Amino acid sequence: MATKINWKRLAIAAPVAAVLNMFLLFALFMNPVSHQIIFSESMGQSPKLVTVWTELEPIPSLASLTPSLIITPLIYSTIFALFYDEIPGRNKITKGIAFGIIIWSLIAVFFELFTPYGLFGEPVNLLAYELLLWFIGLVIVGITISAIYSKNSART
Repeated sequence: MATKINWKRLAIAAPVAAVLNMFLLFALFMNPVSHQIIFSESMGQSPKLVTVWTELEPIPSLASLTPSLIITPLIYSTIFALFYDEIPGRNKITKGIAFGIIIWSLIAVFFELFTPYGLFGEPVNLLAYELLLWFIGLVIVGITISAIYSKNSART
């Protein structure tokens, strides 16, 4: 059974998660170190993927990625609120970690296997690196949502 939603807490958690998700995932993936690793043909990266991200117009940018990086955490936050009681964990941190793992396994793993690996032929070593970045980002977002939307506030 779904939890009664605390709309006030959700109204705080959702935009905070959206902004954090946008900047955190962009920073994790597009910083100079990650950029050099992810787009390294010497590490086996697919020339097709490199072309899509660096040459083929329109080149992806923070502006073009912002809608997905903002809308998805709004959805995550709502799902967290709807299923708060069913999410494993006894405190804010463990619930947040569990939720981060859930959204990582449902979203990032599918995306990475379908697009970079399946469509572009990205090698497994770079796929693993990107999945690690997704894991870090989504667990932090999950913990943030959980920290703002706590059980005490969910019942009020």
